[in-house]
Amino acid sequence: MLTKLGRLALLPFFGILLSSCATMSPEECKVADWGQLGERDGMEGRTLGQLSDRAADCAKVGVSVNTQAYQQGRDLGLRSYCRPDNAVRVGLSGGFYAGVCPPETHAGFLTRYEAARSVWDLRNEVTSLDGRVENLERRLRDVNRGEEKRLADATTDEQRKAVRKAIDDERRDIRNELSENDRRLRRKRDELRSAEFSLSNLRY
Repeated sequence: MLTKLGRLALLPFFGILLSSCATMSPEECKVADWGQLGERDGMEGRTLGQLSDRAADCAKVGVSVNTQAYQQGRDLGLRSYCRPDNAVRVGLSGGFYAGVCPPETHAGFLTRYEAARSVWDLRNEVTSLDGRVENLERRLRDVNRGEEKRLADATTDEQRKAVRKAIDDERRDIRNELSENDRRLRRKRDELRSAEFSLSNLRY
């Protein structure tokens, strides 16, 4: 799970991702409503790099960006995006915050986003560990079901002894993994409950 500082360090990287994933066709450039485009980009939490990408696309067909209209629209869109409840929505959906909110809302947004994103991270870790438990239990059942056949395939007492030892070793290793996984799962569930409680105190 990324720390707060770790996520902040990645903000420029995610800003690049957000700004590079959308392009404009020549037809879109010719009929663009730059105010609406700015508002949409603001509501999606996109960085100003998005405007650079749009400008580059449209320059290829000789269309200039109405920067003022775009900026005004983007500012309007950011008012919607930077709401505290949206910070929670973005975090709980596993989205990334690219640091686009103005100074007066950035701190509150980031606090709620970080709390919600921690919940999302922990829920995924718990789900992964639950899946690991199911996989290990399935492996243990397979070992138990296959024991009789593996012993039947052995033709000498020495071979059967070696098979029994191999089976016992497999069972021991799987049970050890199950025990370790169970400890990690309990710890992560405790962390998740704590994170959900902290988030609930921020949301209301």
